[in-house]
Amino acid sequence: MIRPIHLPRPPVPARVQHRYPEIICSCEPTRHKDHESLKRDCFIRRVSISTPERSVFSPVVVQEARGNKSTKSRTASIQKKNSKKKFPVLWAADMSNAEGVQDHRVYRFYEAHASVGKAGIWDPSQNKYYYVDIQGQSLHILTLGGSEIQREDYDVGLSVGAMALIEGGWGLVMAVRDGFGIWDFSKKKLELVATPYGINSGWRMNDGACDSKGRFWAGRLFDTDETKPGQIYRLENDGKTATPVIEGICCTNGVLWSPDSTLMYVGDSTTKQIFVWDYDEESGTPSNKRLLIDTSKIFHGVPDGATIDQEGYLWTCFFDGHKMARISPEGTIDRVYDLPVKRPTQPCWYGDNLDTLLITSASKDVNTANCPESGNILKLHVGVQGQLKAKYKLRSRPDGVANHASS
Repeated sequence: MIRPIHLPRPPVPARVQHRYPEIICSCEPTRHKDHESLKRDCFIRRVSISTPERSVFSPVVVQEARGNKSTKSRTASIQKKNSKKKFPVLWAADMSNAEGVQDHRVYRFYEAHASVGKAGIWDPSQNKYYYVDIQGQSLHILTLGGSEIQREDYDVGLSVGAMALIEGGWGLVMAVRDGFGIWDFSKKKLELVATPYGINSGWRMNDGACDSKGRFWAGRLFDTDETKPGQIYRLENDGKTATPVIEGICCTNGVLWSPDSTLMYVGDSTTKQIFVWDYDEESGTPSNKRLLIDTSKIFHGVPDGATIDQEGYLWTCFFDGHKMARISPEGTIDRVYDLPVKRPTQPCWYGDNLDTLLITSASKDVNTANCPESGNILKLHVGVQGQLKAKYKLRSRPDGVANHASS
């Protein structure tokens, strides 16, 4: 159990937050030998507890044990000791079967209050973290320095599902409602560069990412019916050609490539499946589609945004499931983290060693009285090294100026 840390919280100006070590809960992973044991351990008991400070939590680890008297008595004892004041429900994983696992603490990295936060990017060269609020149609840039986080907010005007930094450091490529756009940091506005399915068609771009050659991929979904099969497009390096490549994915999420760029992964949130293709890096061609894992019988919630580590393991958030899982290249569950948000949306590698994850989340349609961290950005040290997101290699800027990579 992590003891509460009491820190002074002086008033701060708008758009500025002090970087205090706000521990939300302990979130050690549960490791599993097979899917059946994972399904049993996915039933976690919710326990209301109290702490002197609302912003700091002492976690209670209790597994839902069917008819287990010791668990019930322990829960009753905890509730009796903490009967003075109840705070919102917290979640933590049962660690009874885990061996050699270090303590993993969940911190509140930033109080974003996003409706649907996503598309996080960490840029160590600028010491900045970028993310969007899909519902808010907004871009947010956090500049990290000293004990403060400075935030810039921009109205994009269209919902943004995914984005990537442009090589050269002058902007972002975005997957937006009507297709693809370029956000210029100096102009502070979006310019649509490709609209492969038209304007106001009912479709919108969801998740996406860049491959090792700097091509930007994103998949469309139908906004009012996510059971309609969509398409995944590849925005070429000319910044205007959107090539349809993959069909049949209803709700694209977790677009990733293996560290050696020989495999491509895409999740479909509608079917709760994650697929894998062989990938030709030079031509940008996926082939031999096959199922990596069907999560529908393993997890509550649906596979959402994801990232990949240097060992080729996927880190996938489960929207509506309170969880993040590490999935092997063979499609087995390596470990599961229970998170203090109902709707985690996407992890992003962060830190000097890239062994920490920043996790965006959603507060839309969530009872924030029970999940007060919903919409915030969480920080979790996982002890596995990841990699920075690939950048978009645009040949020339929309104004005709040649794009030069930063040193």
